[in-house]
Amino acid sequence: MALASQITLDSIAAPQPARAAVLAAAADEDLMDGFARSADEALFEELVRRYTPAAYRAALAMLSDAGAAADAVQEGFLHLVRARRGWRPGAVFRSWLFAILRNVCRDELRRAARPEPPAAAPAGPPEPLARLQAREQAAAAARAFAELPESDREVLALRIHGGLEFAQIAAACGLSTAAAKKRACRALELLRRRLSARHPAMTPTGQS
Repeated sequence: MALASQITLDSIAAPQPARAAVLAAAADEDLMDGFARSADEALFEELVRRYTPAAYRAALAMLSDAGAAADAVQEGFLHLVRARRGWRPGAVFRSWLFAILRNVCRDELRRAARPEPPAAAPAGPPEPLARLQAREQAAAAARAFAELPESDREVLALRIHGGLEFAQIAAACGLSTAAAKKRACRALELLRRRLSARHPAMTPTGQS
C-alpha cells in the first residue's frame, strides 16, 4: 500500500461521494477492522480525517512544541499502519490510537529531553487589552501545563484533548481506571494551584 510521505488533511484526496457517505457513517472500530483485513487506504484516510485534530492537540500538550507534535501525529499514524495486523476486533479504536501516540510522544521526549515553553513572539503593534490578556493567560496556562510531570501531563492531555474516558486512559497508559482518575485529579489540582499562585484570576475547570 502506498502512503503519502506527509500525512496531512490536505494531502488526502476526497473519496467518491457515495463511498464517502458510507465511510463517514461507519464506526471507528468498523473502519479499523476493515483496514486491518484489507489495508484499504480509504478506510485509513477516514480515520486520519477524524483523529488528526484531537491527536495533534494531545501531542502538543505533551510535547509543548508545534513541529514536534505534528511529527508525532504523523509517526503515530505510520505506527498504526505498521501495527494494523495486531489490531484486536472488539478493542476501542480511540484508546488504541492514543496509546500509540502516547508512546511516540514519550520516545520524542526521551530523544530531545523536555522542551522549554515556546519563546514569546516578537513585539508588534499594540493589541487591544482584552486580546492581550487572553494571550497572556493562554501562554501562562501552556507554561504551567508544560511544567507538570510527564505522567500527569499525558493523562490530562488524553482526557482534555483526546476526549478519552478514564477507562480508555487507563488502557492507554497501563493503569487501573481508579489510578487514571486519581492521577488526572492530582494533575488538575497541581495545575490549578500553580495558575492560582501566578494568576489568581485563572482557574482551570475540572475534567472529572
